[in-house]
Formats: sequence, structure tokens, C-alpha cells
Amino acid sequence: MTDLQFPARMLAWKASTDVVRMDKIPIGDPRRTIRGFVPDDKFDAPAPKLVFDDPYEEEEDHLNKVTKYWKVRDERLMRESRDRVLRGAEAAAASRKRSEDAAKKLKEAQQKAAARDLEKETEKEAGPSGNVKSKAREMPATPKKTMPKKSQVKSWSESEDEEAEEEKPQCVYCVKKKLLVCPKSERRSWAVMDGSQKVVDAARKLVEMEKRQEAGCLKVVWHDLRMFLIQVEQKAVADSVAVDARVLQMLELKSKGVEIPADIEKWIRAERSLVQRTLEDNTEDLTEWMDFIRKHMAWTNNDLYRFKDPTPPPAPPPVAVQGTKRKNNEEGRAELKKKKKKKKVVETEKDDSTLR
Repeated sequence: MTDLQFPARMLAWKASTDVVRMDKIPIGDPRRTIRGFVPDDKFDAPAPKLVFDDPYEEEEDHLNKVTKYWKVRDERLMRESRDRVLRGAEAAAASRKRSEDAAKKLKEAQQKAAARDLEKETEKEAGPSGNVKSKAREMPATPKKTMPKKSQVKSWSESEDEEAEEEKPQCVYCVKKKLLVCPKSERRSWAVMDGSQKVVDAARKLVEMEKRQEAGCLKVVWHDLRMFLIQVEQKAVADSVAVDARVLQMLELKSKGVEIPADIEKWIRAERSLVQRTLEDNTEDLTEWMDFIRKHMAWTNNDLYRFKDPTPPPAPPPVAVQGTKRKNNEEGRAELKKKKKKKKVVETEKDDSTLR
């Protein structure tokens, strides 16, 4: 019941032992009260100063100071008593260890004395012959050292010298200058080659990583340019719509007979051409940059598309050819219409014959 957490708005019954109460002040010790407060002489902490005439200091402040002082003093006494108990236990453990060591040494001395007495008794029993004495003092034999044969060592060294002489390279310059040549083992050369190959591979990998990083940065720039191109096109569309609205308004006013100044009409038409020209210039510049980035990133097999196709579309046929084509197309359509009409007439005749 007491372990449950109830909200503040609810009332719950609690046992009297669970209610938080203030510390009880013993009646026989008036020093712990506010009026009869007297600091402890053996406690070296500074005692609180209680000023009863101060209007800014209330009774609760006095009680807080007194309770803190005696709480710190009681904690100090508890720590000191605990320290004394621990030191006593440590001293008892040290004395116990010393007594155990002394008993152990005494036991070892007794064992040595018993062994010495036993040796003396065996010497007395052996007598002048000394057979038992020699057996008692017999020591374990040490193994003999096996020395290698001289002939084997000599033959091995001679064979080694011969192999070394055979392996020495014959260099004319070194023989003339009487220089000592130290042959290099193949293992060292292979190690150097392997290390250089690793360095080359690491450098290639680093270059490839740099290229990948540069390609990623260029791709980000390409997408930024694409977004900027979309914004430019949207702005141009909005400007062209506004210019078209002005042109339509001007034409409407002209149709109603309103005279429009020539300079205003010229400015409106120039604004329309200016919007188209700025759009073409901006798009051409942006598409050139985007195609340049795509060309430099072609090795990554990316999905960037090209704005300007290098292969131009086929040129339109001349006007005469276009006219003949159109004429032929019209004749073909007329023939198809005639065939369809004939087919329908034949079908209607068949239906009439079946009905009869």
C-alpha cells in the first residue's frame, strides 16, 4: 500500500511509521534547542551565530542553522568511531598474521632439528665402514654434455664456404678496384617490389577516390544548375504572361478607339522581345555548363541527360516536295473513302437479298 505512487490530487491513508516527522530533540540536552544552543568544545567546526534581534532573520533560519550544526557533528563522530573500529580490526589482523608467521617459522625450525638428529643417528649406526654414510650423502648424477664431433663441424663449414664462394657475383669493376661485394638475396628484392606495388596500388586507389569525390561534387553542381534553370524558366514564363497581358490590354484599348502613345507601345513590344532574349541567353549558358559537366562525368556512367544533341535533326524537305506529298496524301485519302462507300453499298445489297 505504501509503495504505490498516488497523484497529488488524491488522498491516501499511510501508516504512522511512514509519515515524515522532524527529528526529536532530547529534553535532557538543552544545547540542541534554539534558545539553549551551546556549541561542542571538542568539535572544531565553526558554530552558527544566532541573532534574535535581527528582524530579517526568522525562527526557521535559527532552527536550520542549529540542526545543520548538530547533524555535521553527529556525522563526524560516526566517521571517527567507524575509523577506530576499522583500525582496530586491521591491527588485530596484523597481529594474527605475525603470530601465524612465528608459528610457521617455529615449525620449520623443529623440522630441521628433527632432520639433523636423524642424520646424526644414521652416522652413528653406520660405524667405521661408512657404507650407510656414503649412501646417505649420495648426490644425483648430472648428465654429461654431448660435444659435436670435429669432423662434422669442419665438413659443414667447408661446404658453406664453397657455396658462398660460388654465389659471389663476378664484377670486373669490383675485381679491379678490389671491392668487397655483398650479394643481395632474392627475398629482399621481392619484398621491395611487393612494397612498391602496394604503394602504387594505394596511390591509384587514392586517385580514384579523388575522382569519385570530384564527380560527386560535379553532380551536385549539375543538379543545382538544373534547379536554377527551372527557376529561370518559371520566372521567364511569369514575365511573358505579364507582357502578353499588357499586349492584350493594349490591343483591347486600341479596338475601343483609345489612343496609345507610340513610346508606350514600343516599350511593351520591346519588353516582350527582351524577355525572350534573356531567357534564351540564360538557358544557353546554363545548358553549356551542364553539358560540360556531363562530358567530364561520362566515365561514371551516370544518368545525367544532355540538353544539346550533337547530331542535329534532319532538315525539312523543300516546299515543292512538301506540296506534292500533301497532294498525294489527299488523293490517297479520297480513294480510301470511295472504297469504304462501295463496301458499304455491297453490304447493304447483301442484307436486302437475305431478307427477301
